[in-house]
Amino acid sequence: MNEPTPERPVEGVIEIEGNTVEEATAAGLARLGLAAADAEVSVLDAGARGFLGIGSRPARVRVAVRDRVGPAAREITEKLLELMGIAAEVSCRETGGAVTLDIRSGETDGLLIGRKGETLAALQHVIVRMASRRLNGHGGELRVDVAGYRDRRDEQLRQLARNLAERVERTRRRAMTEPLTPAERRVVHRTLAEIPGVETHAAGSGVNKRVVLIPARRSGSNGGEGGAA
Repeated sequence: MNEPTPERPVEGVIEIEGNTVEEATAAGLARLGLAAADAEVSVLDAGARGFLGIGSRPARVRVAVRDRVGPAAREITEKLLELMGIAAEVSCRETGGAVTLDIRSGETDGLLIGRKGETLAALQHVIVRMASRRLNGHGGELRVDVAGYRDRRDEQLRQLARNLAERVERTRRRAMTEPLTPAERRVVHRTLAEIPGVETHAAGSGVNKRVVLIPARRSGSNGGEGGAA
């Protein structure tokens, strides 16, 4: 009988052989130190017993770390807040394939949010990077919110976008937002994509740019940012 043949795991993924699919899978899980619930298994070759040992071949599977950004990010966030001396409750929810971490820290909510959400944006950047590193780049989409700030801000941006679009359609003159983060600009672009009377593009340098609205040249045309995020 063939013994399982492991290969060196690369970025949380391993392809491994065994006498059966089950044996190869068990060996892969052991190699990566994973429980079955934390792994995704793909059968590359179910193998064959052959006849009298002739034509037999081992089973081959790929075992990978399951994307579990929520629990990992929550653990990271709780540790960061502990190191910062901030007592907070951290919960996790999934909406439309994206994971949102909700932080509530009482009197220190404002400190975590910062001026125009700048501290929150920096905190999210750190948490996303750390979670992605822990999951070997398999983190998925992650958003961090404090006391519902992002939900309120997103609604403000959607209303701003609608108001600016109405002005552009009425005056036939361009309008623009204040400098916005990439995430904030996406909210504006998505809102304006549903309004056929305007086109949009990003203007400015650096990370924070303005969204410029101009009268649409043709119905349904909306430029967005393309590669100029």
